Amino acid sequence: MGNTVRYHGIVKEVSDGHLQVGIMKSSACGGCTIKGHCNSAEAKERMVDVDDPSAYLYHEGQDVWIVGSSSIGWKALGYGIVFPFFVVFISLFVFSAWIKNDLWAALSALGMLIPYYIILYSNREKMKKQLSFAVLPFEENYN
Repeated sequence: MGNTVRYHGIVKEVSDGHLQVGIMKSSACGGCTIKGHCNSAEAKERMVDVDDPSAYLYHEGQDVWIVGSSSIGWKALGYGIVFPFFVVFISLFVFSAWIKNDLWAALSALGMLIPYYIILYSNREKMKKQLSFAVLPFEENYN
């Protein structure tokens, strides 16, 4: 499991083939001496949806590991930020050369995001399989 990331989580909801797990995300709080007395805005609970055929094995309140490939974050970053940026950036240059009005060129370039996100939405089931996590029972000495 060299190329995996894992997070400790607590099962919040179990339904047929689906788990909703809460993970605590905090940054720079681990080594702080007053972390118990702080209401840091950086420490928040994040909900992760996991499709798992063996979801019936888990119950609400159970400690689990959320495990996924380390490439999941990079893929999500690419689909959500990098690719749309390049779509707008390239479209802006194309429309600026074709349309001499800067306002209409910029609006047309932003309009190119509409088909991009329609394509993403229509491929959401395929992407859900690519960008998915697995759930494992919690063990203190998990490596």
